Amino acid sequence: MLEEKIFLKKDLDKNMKNYDFIGLKKSLEFTSEDIVKKITDSGLRGRGGAGFPTGKKWQFALSQESDVKFLICNADEGEPGTFKDRFLLENMPFKVLEGIIIAAYAVKANYGYIYIRGEYSKAIDIFERTIKDAYHMGLLGKNILGSNFDFELKLIKGAGAYVCGDETSLINSIEGKRGFSRIKPPYPVQRGLFDMPTIVNNVETLATVAEIMKYDENIYATLGTEKSRGTKLVSISGDVKLPDVYEIEFGSGTLSDIVKLAGGERGELSFVVPGGLATSILKNDELDVLYTYEDLEEAGSSVGSGGMIVVSKDHDLVDILLNVSDFFVKETCGTCFPCREGNRNIKEILLKLKRKGFKEEYKKTIGELREAILLAARCGFGQSSVNFIYSVLDKFFHEEVI
Repeated sequence: MLEEKIFLKKDLDKNMKNYDFIGLKKSLEFTSEDIVKKITDSGLRGRGGAGFPTGKKWQFALSQESDVKFLICNADEGEPGTFKDRFLLENMPFKVLEGIIIAAYAVKANYGYIYIRGEYSKAIDIFERTIKDAYHMGLLGKNILGSNFDFELKLIKGAGAYVCGDETSLINSIEGKRGFSRIKPPYPVQRGLFDMPTIVNNVETLATVAEIMKYDENIYATLGTEKSRGTKLVSISGDVKLPDVYEIEFGSGTLSDIVKLAGGERGELSFVVPGGLATSILKNDELDVLYTYEDLEEAGSSVGSGGMIVVSKDHDLVDILLNVSDFFVKETCGTCFPCREGNRNIKEILLKLKRKGFKEEYKKTIGELREAILLAARCGFGQSSVNFIYSVLDKFFHEEVI
């Protein structure tokens, strides 16, 4: 029986007054290079969905020579089925804050923002109080804890656009512009917010940094597998008996084990979405795959954001497809023509499928649109917008030939 591996979820019973900020205090005794090396050695990968190595990102940021750098905590958690960042913001804001300060110190950024999606009103209220308390406690502002390090942090409320989870769209939003992606390069670490070097990290990534820096040894590097180090917060929803946020050590169990950990499925299981609607589904007979980046990729899906959705056979597949398609039609920023028009065409095809029944040509056309969007869209959300729809068609819909 799979059990949670509690690493990041430690200190759930703490608050700003009795949390010791050990990771921050130790970090302020190190050089930036020492911190970046420890994070690199830990094997931590970004937890927002792309999985880019955090240490490598920080190395790029640290190497940028500029008097002004920005650190942004991306809390615009818009991926359907994902609520692990909300869990951290509401229950352990002090650890998120600690990770933000450590990251800023490591890349030599003196200004920062936390960008929280507007629908997270409770999280926004909590973090506003956290920032206010932090200034009173000397954790933000001038000469933090007597270290000669200065860091100012502001909270920005998002307006509910899915695309603003993309780092360049988020940067545009903070600048007061419409939330759409930028062409890369230059990358944000080179020219980001207000054309200055900018590092953007996810909430879970930064909270994990705080926990890693708490220990003298690099405990995180000993957890998980060689290619998937540490633990991951998985938010499970849908047709399970105990939907919640669970902390899973990579490689310690299969998708099937995680479903059982969440109380097991309700109804007869049809498929699982491992990492949010941007990832491909795995059917009920494909769930004996280890929960790691490498195993899920080999199985044709990915860890994604960690938003696992369990779906039983009680639902109409075409209705689900139309619901997901409608989401991406409404949420595309419209900048890239193939993403904007491709997703609209896919919805029209699915409506035709609903009226007239399935034909192989529908799947073929949607597959071609998926390829075009993948090649032309300049942000990850456009590139992954058809994964769910195509995987459902591919695995469940077959034209009966008489």
